[in-house]
Amino acid sequence: MKFDFTGLLKNEMKPALGVTEVGAIALAAARAYAAVGGKLQEIRMVMNGGMYKNAFSCAIPGTQELGCNMAAALGALGGDWTLGLEVLKNITAAHVAEAKTLQIPMDIKADETKEGIYILAEIRTSEGVGVCRIEDFHANIVFVAKNDTVLFQAEQTKAAEQQHAFDFEAVTVADMVDYAKTVPIAELSCVKEMIAMNCALSAEGEKGVGLQIWKTLAAFRNRGAVGDDMIYAAQRLTCSAMDARLAGLPFPAMSIVGSGSHGILCSMPVVSYGRFAGKTEEEIIRGVALSCLITIFSKHYTGRLSALCGCVLGGGSGAAAGIVLLMGGSAKEASAAMDHMAANLTGMICDGGSIGCALKASAGVYAAYLSAMLAMEGIAIPHNFGVIGSSAEQTEKNLGRISDEGMAPMDSTIIDVMQKGK
Repeated sequence: MKFDFTGLLKNEMKPALGVTEVGAIALAAARAYAAVGGKLQEIRMVMNGGMYKNAFSCAIPGTQELGCNMAAALGALGGDWTLGLEVLKNITAAHVAEAKTLQIPMDIKADETKEGIYILAEIRTSEGVGVCRIEDFHANIVFVAKNDTVLFQAEQTKAAEQQHAFDFEAVTVADMVDYAKTVPIAELSCVKEMIAMNCALSAEGEKGVGLQIWKTLAAFRNRGAVGDDMIYAAQRLTCSAMDARLAGLPFPAMSIVGSGSHGILCSMPVVSYGRFAGKTEEEIIRGVALSCLITIFSKHYTGRLSALCGCVLGGGSGAAAGIVLLMGGSAKEASAAMDHMAANLTGMICDGGSIGCALKASAGVYAAYLSAMLAMEGIAIPHNFGVIGSSAEQTEKNLGRISDEGMAPMDSTIIDVMQKGK
């Protein structure tokens, strides 16, 4: 095989408890505190704007609390950094109560000059100062120190290692489709785990949390206003998982490219279509594998955190391609579906992780199905129209330019709006 797609999937898929930005902030705080120990006296953090924005309104898993400050406090008070993005897995009500009454200076702010994922945590205690720095990936700790003693420093960041190992510029949609169709199914065990984990999360969400989008859809279905069709089923499965994650239920999602929402949106619509169409478990796994690869490919260009809603554009484009594969389509139809997603939803902003993300996910599900159906009917938006490039691969690169060059200043405005609450 020309490309190590199996290795790429395994590297990019990780269980995550709650929104990954909350997890990353808690992880940095937990590791910095573990380096020094003692009685907490002060918490200081600096992070890139996208990290700050995404965690600003996020629910903390297993609690009723929100935001960056609470994530940092809980990470320092009771987080287990060895669990990675599941750092808050063992948080108790006592930890929450302590965090809510914590009377220490806390300075948590965004540094909008930082590009890519970046968190610098400094925890001052009765024993000194613990420092932790995360870069490039949500759980990628690259530096740890106690007072003036360096305890750990990465020689090379994982981002540099991965960039060197995988040539995104050379890969094509056809390569990814061929892999998904022919790879030995045993190599896709991580995809099978993703499906099980995200379906379990969806089942928890159906019990009633967040916006409960599926209940509203069901109510109108019972009135005869909404059909009991494949799109309804997909929105129910997907949005229930999103509701559970964004409301902070203490159950993990299988993330991809550092995002549980991306993991949900690139997997659940494909699983739902596979079930609706009577596909085998192996066929569904292969469809989700393609969706995951397209999502990773897209996010390579738009960035892990950006002003664009990567959940819909990245995960949704992946889902559209995965559904095409289950419909019997080829790389040609998968490419057309990806272009349809870009033509439809480019410009949808990311205003941080919150329960409102489930609404965007619902729109993404519908768009993914429409994109796949159009492609399978032989309909493709012409090349070089608007943001659409000369190929699906070029379209994703165009989205990267829009994200980096065109919409980068937007994060500053969004953060300002969120902070002022007006």
